[in-house]
Amino acid sequence: MIKISTLSDFEVQAAASNYLRLTPGKHRIRVLGDAISGWVWWEDTADGGRKPTRIKLTQPIPVNEGAEAKKFIAMPIWNYDLNKIQIWEVTQVTIQRELKSLDADPDWGNLMDYDIEIERQGNDKMTTKYFVRAKPKTDPSKEIVGEVGKGLPTLEALYLGTDPFQEEVSDESLADLEKTLNA
Repeated sequence: MIKISTLSDFEVQAAASNYLRLTPGKHRIRVLGDAISGWVWWEDTADGGRKPTRIKLTQPIPVNEGAEAKKFIAMPIWNYDLNKIQIWEVTQVTIQRELKSLDADPDWGNLMDYDIEIERQGNDKMTTKYFVRAKPKTDPSKEIVGEVGKGLPTLEALYLGTDPFQEEVSDESLADLEKTLNA
C-alpha cells in the first residue's frame, strides 16, 4: 500500500485548457490582442453535454435564449500561471466594467500595455466577488513576444462554433458569417 504522508505537499494538476478559468485566488494575465464581443448562451447537446453558442452584439438573440444570454468580451491573453496563451471570455459584469474603465483611463489606457491581476473570492454565485488590479506598465517578456510571434487564436471562430486555436477562419467563412449576421 502506498501512503501519502502529507497532503499539504501534494498539488492537484490543473487541466491545461485553452480558456482561462478563474478559480478562487489571484490570476495574473497579459492581454495580447484585440477583443471581440457578443452574446453567449449554453445549449444541450445530443450526447448529454453542453456547448456555448456565441453571436455578435448586433445579431438578435433567439427569443427562447433571451433570459440565458449574457454579454461577453473575449480576448487572447498570456496566463502567467500556466505560461501559455489562452482565451479569456469575460461574462462577469463587474470585470467588464473594470476593464472598460482601465482602457478608458488616460493613465492606464490600452490593456495590452500592462499586466492585470484578477482576484476571485468565494465559491458560489452568492459569495463570489472579483477584483481587477492593473500592474505597473512594462514591456512583455521575450517568452511572451516569442509565443505571440507564433500566432494568436482566431477569435472569430467563436462565432462559428469552432476551435480558435485550430481554425484558420477563411475570408469566405467570415463573409458567410457576416451574411448570416446581417440577414
